[in-house]
Amino acid sequence: MPKIAKSAIVVPTKLDPAARQEFIDALYKVHCEVFDGVSRDSFAKYVVESPAEHTWINVHRNHAGEIVGYFALHIFERELAGKASAIFRAEAGMLRAYRGGNTNTRFGLKLGVPYLLRYPGRRVYYLGSLVHPSSYCLFAKHFDVIWPSTRHPPPPAVVDVMDELANSFGLERVTSDNPLTRQVHWITRDSEVERYYWRQCDKPAARFFIEANPGYGKGDGLVTLVRIDPHNLWHMISTFFAERYARRREGLTAMLYRLPIGGQLLRPAEVVRRLEATALFGSFDASSLATLARSAQIVALPAGRTVFRAGDPGDELYVIARGAVYVLADREGAGEGEDAIIDELASGDMFGEIAMLSGERRSATLRTATATLLIQISRAALFSILEAHPKLSEILWKNFAARRFDDCVRGLPTWKTMERAARLAVVDAGQHRPLAAGERAEVSAGELLLVLLGTVQVEQVGTSTVVRAPALFDTKQAMAVTAIGAARIVRIAR
Repeated sequence: MPKIAKSAIVVPTKLDPAARQEFIDALYKVHCEVFDGVSRDSFAKYVVESPAEHTWINVHRNHAGEIVGYFALHIFERELAGKASAIFRAEAGMLRAYRGGNTNTRFGLKLGVPYLLRYPGRRVYYLGSLVHPSSYCLFAKHFDVIWPSTRHPPPPAVVDVMDELANSFGLERVTSDNPLTRQVHWITRDSEVERYYWRQCDKPAARFFIEANPGYGKGDGLVTLVRIDPHNLWHMISTFFAERYARRREGLTAMLYRLPIGGQLLRPAEVVRRLEATALFGSFDASSLATLARSAQIVALPAGRTVFRAGDPGDELYVIARGAVYVLADREGAGEGEDAIIDELASGDMFGEIAMLSGERRSATLRTATATLLIQISRAALFSILEAHPKLSEILWKNFAARRFDDCVRGLPTWKTMERAARLAVVDAGQHRPLAAGERAEVSAGELLLVLLGTVQVEQVGTSTVVRAPALFDTKQAMAVTAIGAARIVRIAR
C-alpha cells in the first residue's frame, strides 16, 4: 500500500501572505478529495487562518513530494467557570490510500504533552464536532473517558459546558432539543462500500456514533468532549505504545506460524477462547466451541496479502488471532495495494461472517496490515455442526437476526430513541422460518417482517415486489411471502 514518505509541521503565521494562500490551495485540494460541503474560504478560516492562540499543521507527503494529508491542531486559551482553560480542536484529511497509520496520534502527543507540562494547573479539553464514525472510533480507542459515550453519558453540568463551547465556536444545533448534534457541513465522501460497512459495523463505538448522530452523512457533527487529564493522557500514551508493541510482537509471532510447524503452535484452547469472545459464538457451550475449534483452519499470512476481494464468494468467516487486517474499498483503476482504507481490524475481531451466513458475495476487500494469523471457519464446517445441534442453530440465527434487524432500524425515527437492548429484545421474540425455493408464508397485518436471507416475492393487495435481504417491512395489511431460492424470514409481533 502507498506510504507517507515525509511529514512536516507548518506554522501558518510564519508564512508570508502569498505562501499562505498557496498553502491553503494545496491543502484544500486534498480536503476536496475527502469532504464535500465546505468552501475554500470556510476551509481557510477553520484550518489555516484559525483565530486560535496556537495552530500547527502536520503536512503529509508521498514519495513524489505531493501532499496527501494534513492534521491541523489548534489551542484556544479561554476562561471556563472562572478558571484558565485550554481547548484543543483539530481538523484532518487524508487521502484514502494513505490511511491506517498512527502519524496523527504521534503529532498530537508531540505538541500536546509539552503544552500540558508548561501549564500544569490549566484545565485542558479536546472539543470535537465529529462527522464520521471512524473519527469517533479513534477517540473511543485512545481515551478512556469521552463524552458522550455508552459507558459515560455526560452529566447535565458537562452537557452545559459542551453546549457553551459549541455555541462559542459558532456551531448551530441540528435540532433545538439536542445540544450535542451540530451543523458542521463537512460531508465525508464515502463510497457505497464504505457507507454499507459502517451501517453494519459491529464496533460498539461506531454503533453509538451512528445512533447519536444519524445525520452524519449530511455533514452533521457530534459534539465530543475529552478532558485531557492525567488519567486520559496516560490511557492515550499507553494505548499508543501498547498498540505499536502488540503489532510488532504479533507480526513476529505470526511469522513463526508460517513455519512448517506453525499450525501446531496455536493451541486449541486459544482457538476456543477467541471464538468464545465473538458475539456470534459467545452463546455456544464449551463442547460446541471445542467441536467448532477442531474444524477450524489456521491461516498464516504475511503483511500485504489479500484475504479476499469484494465480489468473491463468501464461503468462510475469520477471527484474527494475531496481527491486523485492513478493510478496503476498491477504487476504479487502482493497482494492487492502492485501495482505500475504510477501517482496521485487530486481534480478536471477526470478519466475513455476513457474507458466509447470508450466501452473499463479499462487500469489501480485506488485506493484512502486518503478518497475521487467522482462524478460518468454513460454511460447510459450521453448518454441519448446526445441523447436529438444532439449539445452537437457533442461537446463531437469533444472533445474526439481531445484528441485521438493528442495522435496519437504528436510524429510523421510531427506533433510534430506544436503547439497543430494547430493540434487540423485539427481534429476539420473533419467529424464524426457513423457506425452500417456491415456499410461501403468510404474514399478518401489524407484524414486522424481517427478510434475513435470500430473495423473496412480497405480495399485498394489488402489489407485488421482489426483495433481497436484508429488508424490513412494517406490515399495515396482511402479505404473502414466496421464496425465490432458499430464504429465511423472521415474523415479529408488535
